[in-house]
Amino acid sequence: MARPPLLLVAVGGTIGAGLRWAVLEATPEAVFPWPVLVVNLVGCALLGALLGPGTPRSTRLLVGTGLCGGLTTFSTFAVEVARLLRADDASTAVAYMVASVVGGLAVAIAARATTGYRRTTAC
Repeated sequence: MARPPLLLVAVGGTIGAGLRWAVLEATPEAVFPWPVLVVNLVGCALLGALLGPGTPRSTRLLVGTGLCGGLTTFSTFAVEVARLLRADDASTAVAYMVASVVGGLAVAIAARATTGYRRTTAC
C-alpha cells in the first residue's frame, strides 16, 4: 500500500523538528551559534546524499522534505545573524553566514560525491 506523501512529510518533519529542538535545548548558549550551524550542516549533508538518482520518492519525501525540512532552519539562521549584528559583532555574523552557506554547499557536494552520484551529460 502506498504511503500518502503528506503523511511521509509530516512524520519526517515531526522527527526533524524534534531533533532540532533537542540539540538546541541540550547545548549551552554561546556567542557563536554552533548548534544551529551543526543542524543546518547535517541537514545539507543528508540532502546531498539523498537527492541522487535512484533514491525512492517516499524516502525523499520522508527524509528530504520532512526530516531535513524540520531539522534545518533558515529562520533561526536569520535571527542569529540579526542578533550578532545588533550586538555589534559583525565579524562573528559574517563568519557564521560564510560557514553556513559555504559549509552547507561543501557538505552537500561531499555527501553527494560519496554516495556514488555521477553526473551524466546528454549527447
